[in-house]
Amino acid sequence: MPKKKKISFVSPNFQQGPREFNAYYLPYSPAVLWSYVVQFPQINDNYELGDFIWRRDFIEGAVEQLKDHDIIGFSTYIWNRSYSAVLGRELKKANPDVFIIAGGPEYPIEKVDFFKKYPFIDICVKLEGEITFRKILENLLLPEPDFMSIPGLLINNNGETIDTGNSPRIDDLDQIPSPYLTGIFDKLMAKHPEIRWNATLETNRGCPYACTFCDWGSLTYNKVKKFNLERVYAELEWIGQKHLDFVSITDANFGIFPERDMLIADKLIEIQKKYKSLKAYTIAWAKNQKQEVVDIVRKLIYEGGSKIGLNLSVQSMDDNVLDIIKRKNLEINKIEEVFKMCEEHNIPLYTELILGLPGETLESWKENFFKLYKSGNHTGITIYQAQLLENAEMNLTQRSLYKLEGRVVYDYLVGTYNEHELREGVEVVISTRDLPKNKMITAQLISWFQNTFHINGITNYISRVLYKRYGIEYREFYDKLWDHIQNDPWLKKEADRIAEHYSNWAKHGLIDHEPIQGMEIHGWNLVHSTIINLQSENKHNHIFNVVEDFLRSKFDLEETLLNELLLFQRTYLIDYNDCYNYPKYIDFKYDIPGYVQNISELENPCTYEFDFPEDKHQSLQRFCEQIFFARRRNFGKSWITKK
Repeated sequence: MPKKKKISFVSPNFQQGPREFNAYYLPYSPAVLWSYVVQFPQINDNYELGDFIWRRDFIEGAVEQLKDHDIIGFSTYIWNRSYSAVLGRELKKANPDVFIIAGGPEYPIEKVDFFKKYPFIDICVKLEGEITFRKILENLLLPEPDFMSIPGLLINNNGETIDTGNSPRIDDLDQIPSPYLTGIFDKLMAKHPEIRWNATLETNRGCPYACTFCDWGSLTYNKVKKFNLERVYAELEWIGQKHLDFVSITDANFGIFPERDMLIADKLIEIQKKYKSLKAYTIAWAKNQKQEVVDIVRKLIYEGGSKIGLNLSVQSMDDNVLDIIKRKNLEINKIEEVFKMCEEHNIPLYTELILGLPGETLESWKENFFKLYKSGNHTGITIYQAQLLENAEMNLTQRSLYKLEGRVVYDYLVGTYNEHELREGVEVVISTRDLPKNKMITAQLISWFQNTFHINGITNYISRVLYKRYGIEYREFYDKLWDHIQNDPWLKKEADRIAEHYSNWAKHGLIDHEPIQGMEIHGWNLVHSTIINLQSENKHNHIFNVVEDFLRSKFDLEETLLNELLLFQRTYLIDYNDCYNYPKYIDFKYDIPGYVQNISELENPCTYEFDFPEDKHQSLQRFCEQIFFARRRNFGKSWITKK
């Protein structure tokens, strides 16, 4: 019997979460490919699985490990693009006969000079890969393979690109066996017991939207297809049995099928209780949310004990911007309804905004925050810098029209290598027709300022009471506060620091910031760094003294109300040095939360419990890390309950 050809896969990722976790994702994407193709006898009889490169091992070692294998499959996205390019190039040098197949969302499949940039790749698979990968392997068994007959490929013809069109999608996802249930990861996990493995769970595949900044809808042809529910249950059971701590549910819109997704949530809770594992997970929630989605989140929190939050993505609140990016948000009254339900049920809420979208101006960016506050989101706004993804419409067709200037930045991903050739860069928008460079820095400062004071819990309840009771607009409140903090040396230094490092980002592609309390500061967490600094430098009392001085100098408030607002905010934002004193029970003459939630009158004596449902003995370094890593569950802010 002839010797089987050996296939290995390259799909490295960075370490996930705090360093002491030593956590990595299992290489799900290539494992799905292998689980699909190996079920066919012709492939099972002629090929065998070699190795997975699942983390960023040294290039020399990876080359030595793979150079004698017959076929190498590269699964590539923004977090491993540079690494994959260098490894592929060096593999071809070490063994010109190794056959390299590449795929994933990141390759610029629209560019005719594809193989000028990637000469070491033999074939690139476009879009969905299972069917195409099977046909490639079958063709490689022929005396004279005919790749031209396979749709869905870019073929390297001595450096020239041959495009064979698009391949059909798999109509029935049940044709794909589960890599978990078929034991593909068993050998890898047994070899590395020191790793805390993270899992990936697909319950469906596809996205019905076509946002121009995203490459997801185009890659999946928009139609959403489901995996069998029993398969999803079995995979969750496997994750529980293996005592994995973390799973990423990679559906583009979890909750889009409310009844089905509630059943999956029930199973998730069952697995958590049964195996005492699966402590955390991420979910991308359905864009057009309804009561049913809130019900799913509420169940995960109150029955499952999860600290997960609900994400309501808006990207922008400006109608012109939304038209340009082909995005339609929920009607404003529906957004308000979702926000209200979340606050009433203590559900951590976060909304995503993207800075640098075409059509966004400095005024519209600033107004995004105030519109969200008026709609009811005061605890979670995540800001992303717009990215120019290779195959997204915003990069392909809107770039020149809206004068989108990009800069490849090298610290938008966690833990990248320092060697220039291996650094993973992401091209972010640093200037647009409507938001030139100097105004972009100002917009980034606005994001920092709003995140620090309102979203992170220094002034949010104060501004809400002033808005409702006295009609003081959020814009007026925060414009005055901005002017006021310029007179405080510590906060002025913080603002100057933020502006300097965002400027570094645009000029040099690196924030270039010293760590704070052992926490590395990069493009993705600079906006949170003042709150981290506040804890690290013990500035909790200082910042509330500044706020008190601001309120006394700018507004004529009743003394008792002013003092209770300050007490409420001081207790709401956890001081690390005081966290072991929680829970706290405080009597108030004013029902501040009830008033802003339209539940009670302001002049209503009440008692509130402020709790910190976290490890109260964690180190200061861990506390500072969690301000970023656990931000979506409102870490660092009290959970408030009326008694």
